[in-house]
Amino acid sequence: MHIIIVGCGRVGAQLAQILSSEGHNVVIVDKNQESFKRLGADFNGITITGVGFDPDILKRAGIERADALAAVTNGDNSNIMVSQIAKRIYNVPRVLTRIYDPLRADIYKKFGLNTIGTTTLVAHIFRSALLKESAKHEFTIGNDIGLVEYRVEEEETAAKESGGGKK
Repeated sequence: MHIIIVGCGRVGAQLAQILSSEGHNVVIVDKNQESFKRLGADFNGITITGVGFDPDILKRAGIERADALAAVTNGDNSNIMVSQIAKRIYNVPRVLTRIYDPLRADIYKKFGLNTIGTTTLVAHIFRSALLKESAKHEFTIGNDIGLVEYRVEEEETAAKESGGGKK
């Protein structure tokens, strides 16, 4: 697949590394050239320095033939803009948008953007871990449903299994 990733922060860099190692044609765009250092020497995709919603940058990234685009910058507005351009102008078949603000995630989901509200998802996982409650958190990405499961092991059981039971 030809996949464009906009944003080479921690998430974008890791996503690019994973997809590249799986043999996908990956192009990653970031406005800061230094961000590409996160990719490491094994990354065999293409890096482009520029703003991800600039039409010239998107064309250099091959948006006309892109199978998918992930907008994972640290700015909701940038992610929304590049996602709308990719989806509405270039008809990219699969567009995913990371949104930090939970209220925005719901609003843009209603506008047809496939959003992942990482703030809400991570908050639920932390809640489960802090309260030592097993939990399943469902989330939707367009018509797809995802599931994150957090299982709690009783401390006594875990201690016995590791050989450090209470005496």
